[in-house]
Amino acid sequence: MYVIVEERKELVEVLDMQAYRIKGTTADVTACELCGKQELNGTVVLAPLDVDGAEGDVCYFGTSCAAKAAGWTVKDVKAGIKAATDAKREAERMEREAEDARYQEFKTRWYVENYGTADPHEAAKMAGMSAARLSDMPLQAYKEAQKTADDVADVAPAVITPCPVQAQPGNYHFEGRCADCDALYLSKMSRDDVEYRYQTGRVSQDQFEAYMHVWATSAIRHSAREWEVVPTDPEVLAIVAAIRRHAGIPAPMGLTA
Repeated sequence: MYVIVEERKELVEVLDMQAYRIKGTTADVTACELCGKQELNGTVVLAPLDVDGAEGDVCYFGTSCAAKAAGWTVKDVKAGIKAATDAKREAERMEREAEDARYQEFKTRWYVENYGTADPHEAAKMAGMSAARLSDMPLQAYKEAQKTADDVADVAPAVITPCPVQAQPGNYHFEGRCADCDALYLSKMSRDDVEYRYQTGRVSQDQFEAYMHVWATSAIRHSAREWEVVPTDPEVLAIVAAIRRHAGIPAPMGLTA
């Protein structure tokens, strides 16, 4: 890489060149951090890489200085900028498609839960309104679900660490001795078993709420809407995550926990 020698105001090459990854360009930073030139139209955003390829804090160089710092040509830098821009656009496109897929899945589930059919026109007939007017309702429900998920994300969740005892097949702690082993038990129980243990005091309130949320959101269920609401208690969320991990159930689209 290059460093500035303040006394002589010149660049001195250091033999062990720093590796960088081009992240793109920005017009928000208009000063080169290498030569100090001000009022540029924009700068190249570079992320220094360690020996394992992990990125450090980004830095901002003019195009020529970016080439000097990384040992590239200006042509290389411009090609890297284009590649980074193309990759960002592709990532944004894929995210838009993924978001649309999440909404379509949520909308289908909403129609089935509320009207017993995935056909919006059939549902509209049952609701006594146009399909266009009814279509606003699942959209609003989806936005509310996202807002709830965002609110929950703002709460630092507790985490249940996988129990090392389970590394050996068939090994686990006795009931009530280990949070992760208890989650393993819950992941293998039926709803009736969990309700019985809850009523007899063998399953805690947090465990019961976590189990019921996982149960309600793991499939389309017509009588479980109260349990679909994402819990806000960090302890319950931690149990939800552990049960899903043991059961191999992914967090449902639009109803993450």
